[in-house]
Amino acid sequence: MLLVGPLLYLFRAARARNARVQAVMVGFVFIGPILLAAAGIVQGAGVTKAASDFVRLPPEQTRSFSEFRSQVAHDPNGIDRVTIYTEPNSLEVQRTVYTVQRYPDKAESRLPGDLDKAEISHDSHSDGAAGDARAVHVTDSSGALKAAQGLVVPGLLGLVVGMAYVSLQALRAGLLTRFVGSFGVALGVAAIFIPPLVMLPAVLWAGFLAYLGLLFLGRAPGGRPPAWDAGEAIPWPKPGEAESSAPRPSRDAIQGEATEVPASAEPAEGSPGGAPRSGRRKRKRRR
Repeated sequence: MLLVGPLLYLFRAARARNARVQAVMVGFVFIGPILLAAAGIVQGAGVTKAASDFVRLPPEQTRSFSEFRSQVAHDPNGIDRVTIYTEPNSLEVQRTVYTVQRYPDKAESRLPGDLDKAEISHDSHSDGAAGDARAVHVTDSSGALKAAQGLVVPGLLGLVVGMAYVSLQALRAGLLTRFVGSFGVALGVAAIFIPPLVMLPAVLWAGFLAYLGLLFLGRAPGGRPPAWDAGEAIPWPKPGEAESSAPRPSRDAIQGEATEVPASAEPAEGSPGGAPRSGRRKRKRRR
């Protein structure tokens, strides 16, 4: 949610200096952060509810490996899924949930083939314990967690569009340097390509927002770009193009005296600022 304020301020500053900035795009400044914040709240509530449901479940039953093989052979439809924990040599069977505390080492290589023949879904983990698959089943069945996941995708897309568009338009108006503007665009895209590494984008966003804060206060390293003080767009020169030699606006006052000169007045000859006018050259008429 902290992204909304700086991005909105930067968007309005870019639009005030460039009429090509589309006003309707301001909606993406709000859509991404708000949806992601809502997804976080719903996900927290969903995890809490799923944890409570899991604690209230009755203890899992325990059966022998021979009983499990008998069910696979005679009642495969009574099994939804089997989770194989290869490190402790245990099984967790879902539908009528029960565990097999220990299966023989020699049976480990045959288990996947036997389950495939019986058309029973299964997966294997090198470690884990009874209850893990049951907990996953409870969370997968949570409506709140499904709703949170549904909010994440549009939230990320809105964040990408909002950050990339605002950073790009601020760069074009000369409000951000090339590096910072490109960095802002890259941060928006990073939300899509690096979603598991939550801390990395968060740290980078914090640095980006800190720089924007210093920029708004006029204390950014290297000073503020001239477009801020000019109140108009001052695009950066293209690569290989010489920087404009036009004077940049300054807030420093020039002290002294001045006299207003009419627009029609011309400098007199011999005056310090004057120059003699050259006479008109007559053109020869062709015959």
